[in-house]
Amino acid sequence: MNTLEGGMELNKRLMINICGLYYEQDLTQQEIAKQLGLSRIKVSRLLKKAKADGIVKISIDYSGTFLELEHKLKEQYRLKNAVVVDGSASSSAKKKVAAAAALFLENNLAAGTTLAAGWGTTLAQIPDFLHEGRVKKILFSPIIGGHGRDIDIHASSITARLAQKTACDSLYLLSPAFAQTAAEKKILLNDRVINEVLQRSAAADYALFSLGNPMIKNSSAAMSGYFTGEEINYLHREKVVCDVASVLFLDAECRPCCEEIFKRSIGIKAEELQKIPVKICVVEGVSKHLSVRTALRAKLIDVLILDDRTAHYLVDEAA
Repeated sequence: MNTLEGGMELNKRLMINICGLYYEQDLTQQEIAKQLGLSRIKVSRLLKKAKADGIVKISIDYSGTFLELEHKLKEQYRLKNAVVVDGSASSSAKKKVAAAAALFLENNLAAGTTLAAGWGTTLAQIPDFLHEGRVKKILFSPIIGGHGRDIDIHASSITARLAQKTACDSLYLLSPAFAQTAAEKKILLNDRVINEVLQRSAAADYALFSLGNPMIKNSSAAMSGYFTGEEINYLHREKVVCDVASVLFLDAECRPCCEEIFKRSIGIKAEELQKIPVKICVVEGVSKHLSVRTALRAKLIDVLILDDRTAHYLVDEAA
């Protein structure tokens, strides 16, 4: 063996030794440098070279994650973030997206900010997965009022539970989602407390909402009592495929519709929702495929949390 070959062999031996200390014995680069009489910079350089030369082969277990799918969603729809969960067990898909949404909120909400929340069965499950102390100094405020049989899915009930689970503060909107007449709406909006709550929601840093499709059988809009039978029939006549927190309704061509309902709604305006910096949509299920595609085309979503079947549908549609 000549001098050059001997030097290369010693260098390889040193790299293997450093890799063993770093990856198997969990020593820091500084500890390795001290033990072997080297500089920390040289240890770092040899660790990088070991990876480049194939001495170290790193294998990551991606099972149970959908990182490539999330990347495609972000690229194709220009999203700030996307979180995809396994929805193969349909009975638990809603719980999974709710849990993923809770984790996203815990990791991303900045202290001292306001989150405006919508209504619905998906959002109503998110507080169940939140932990006290992981979200600090957040004000939760409702996007729209509420009435009907199931008060647990109303925006004010959801914001109250979000605040309770995180030991934060919330506002309550003491009004129906829709007044009986435009004149009644004017009276309600003249109420100082109602007006102040809506102003805080309109100025929120984050919006959290799900999507509905009133056209499908047994939709939340029909089953919850949130809308009257006459209003449901009106939604059908207008061919609504996407209900965005009930402050905006869109048809399949992304056109706003249902002006008669908007004249009576007690919530923030559609343009105010659109201006909220981070709009987080949580959605799952085949019945929501057209709804979420429509909302994405209308550029109403910044962060999308969804099941894998819906994600595949959206990626295929955009291809």
